Amino acid sequence: MTCINTVLVPLDGSDHATIAMPVAHGFAKLLHATVAVLHVTDDVLAPSALIDRMKLSGEDARGLVIERRPGVAADVIMREAAERQAAVIVMCPQIRTDLPSRALGSVAAAVLRGAPCPVVLVSPTRGRKCWALHRVLIPHDGTPTSAATMGPATNFAILAGAELVVLHVATPDSKRPVEPGTLITPRYVDQPQHEWPSWGQEFLDRMRAVGGARNGIEARLVVAHGDAGSAIVDFAQQSDLIVLGWRGAFEPHRALTMRSVIRHTTCPVMVLRLEQDDDQR
Repeated sequence: MTCINTVLVPLDGSDHATIAMPVAHGFAKLLHATVAVLHVTDDVLAPSALIDRMKLSGEDARGLVIERRPGVAADVIMREAAERQAAVIVMCPQIRTDLPSRALGSVAAAVLRGAPCPVVLVSPTRGRKCWALHRVLIPHDGTPTSAATMGPATNFAILAGAELVVLHVATPDSKRPVEPGTLITPRYVDQPQHEWPSWGQEFLDRMRAVGGARNGIEARLVVAHGDAGSAIVDFAQQSDLIVLGWRGAFEPHRALTMRSVIRHTTCPVMVLRLEQDDDQR
């Protein structure tokens, strides 16, 4: 069965999984889409029992497409997203704080690796308050690869009439990206006389062009200093959605910024798969 413009929400039967629902409804309203909730189990359940298993009330279930599928959870979620041509998967995963090398449980990590569409991760600490998109935050390290997030983020911001903020974290020279074509921060970013305004405009213009950002929306550039993960989490307190590019690796020395953001922010995080390269972030 194919359902165009679907927001897919996997629910595993835990109480915290339903925290994804307000964000899913917000995306559905934005995209004029249907919310499809999916429970993966080999148990055959009556409709009322399935709703109870997913910890949904009758009011919660109203207007939803509700599906049960047998199989391996991550595989089923990815297959269902592909068959329904889902615009986005919204899920509230288990956040791992016990292992420094991991941020997510195995199901969410597998979905991120193989999902055919963007995945929005909702922190269990966010609660079930309503969600609407007013400010989109794009962390950007200045690399052409990271610029790939600009196009999708711009699309969502235009649909919502939301403000688009590009956050660039100035790091020490030893930690700067080495990808060819990277636009790095001037040495004296705290001194406006050192051509800072022109650099900021050049940064935004180049990232829009490389990332295929749509016209019709202005972006605001903010520069922070220090640890990228901490800076993103701090600024995200004023945002409704973080859009992160990810190169598909979760080895201990990879995706350090992404893992830090997932662990510590309460702001929903949209993860976009990018082409893999040799970046060690």
